[in-house]
Amino acid sequence: MKLKIIHIITRLDKGGSSENVLISCKYFALKKEPVKYDYEIVLIYGGKTKSLDFNISTLNFKTYYIEELQRKISFIKDLVAFLRILNIIKKEKPDIVHTHTSKGGILGRWAAFLLRTFSLEFRNIKIIHTPHGHIFYGYYNKLITFMFLVIEKITAKITDKIVALTDGEKNESLMYGIGKINQWVVIPSGVDYNLQITYHELNNLKEEFNIKENMIIGTVARLEPVKGVRYLIEAIPFICNFLNSSFSFLIVGDGSERKKLEKLLTEQHFKVVSLSKSFYYGQKNNIKIFEKTLKDKKIKVIFTGMRENVVELISIMDIYVQPSLNEGMGKTIVLAQLLGKPVIATKVQGISSVVVDLHTGILVEPQDSKKLAEAVVRLLMDVKLRTEMSSNAKVWVNKIIDGYPQFSIERMIFLLESLYTNIFSTKK
Repeated sequence: MKLKIIHIITRLDKGGSSENVLISCKYFALKKEPVKYDYEIVLIYGGKTKSLDFNISTLNFKTYYIEELQRKISFIKDLVAFLRILNIIKKEKPDIVHTHTSKGGILGRWAAFLLRTFSLEFRNIKIIHTPHGHIFYGYYNKLITFMFLVIEKITAKITDKIVALTDGEKNESLMYGIGKINQWVVIPSGVDYNLQITYHELNNLKEEFNIKENMIIGTVARLEPVKGVRYLIEAIPFICNFLNSSFSFLIVGDGSERKKLEKLLTEQHFKVVSLSKSFYYGQKNNIKIFEKTLKDKKIKVIFTGMRENVVELISIMDIYVQPSLNEGMGKTIVLAQLLGKPVIATKVQGISSVVVDLHTGILVEPQDSKKLAEAVVRLLMDVKLRTEMSSNAKVWVNKIIDGYPQFSIERMIFLLESLYTNIFSTKK
């Protein structure tokens, strides 16, 4: 059996959806274990620049870049992108069109459906979509959200299978009326379990950020409103009221919210004590350290900017926090647990499928700085609980399902191939 699959994604950025699409394409194109059959892979992607964070020239499968395929809504650009996708599908003649993310998913699925409906040559083409988390809260205002919801409901009707990253994503999507239960399959986002940690770098990181405090609370996130990092910043005064020792906050990532977050710190009477530059994929990256002293304790907040050494950065954290307003799964949550870090996260969408509340971490309601602070204080003050959750976290993420660790890349690939071969075998 040999299948030709076209993947379509709105943009390739440094995020979980892009990483998973590229990993999937590489595994299937190379027939890398656990892939059993032969595949021809084609990738269609958009975005503001052609290569962005990935070196497209090194990929071992055919790619098409569509400049007009962008996240922002634009009638003219969306129409041009749709027509270009339509022509590529006509040219490549795939067995399966697998779309990813919202814009790529809508345009790609309708292009494939149009060909399937009006051309006998494409009557057997199958359409699969992976939303990589839904956008029905936490992203846009009510009007735009309603518009996306209506479009997704209609587009689900022309889709053969919809892939959720977690049961939480699947259940919430069904609650919003997206698709039927028999259309949905759950395939967790693949995390690389082969963590390559350079242990001497851990001490170097503490020196780089001038961290002398024993306890480090951290998060890894795009600094965008949906990631809820502001609620972690707002929790700092509450935490300070309960703890008598010095501690640090490590915020890894960058985005449009960074200046607002820094302003929140200055309003809490933090002062910038260090500002330096690093480089991330050849681009300048600001590292900024805020600090204030209360009686005999020192509180430090470090913005690292975008970093490549995420595993090492999580390794120096004592508690990992994910305060998202919406999260399809959260690969960094899995990484944190794999590294034995107790997690504090919000009860939204897919997180409850990844963190076992009061076993591997503590789940709190979103947008609640006080509850977030209480959870942090509880773990910092209770060494036994923190140690138990650390041990439980490692066992939980290493649980074997289908012959592979449950959130591993290998299991994701195994489940994807099962989906592809099953849907192909049901072709009419």
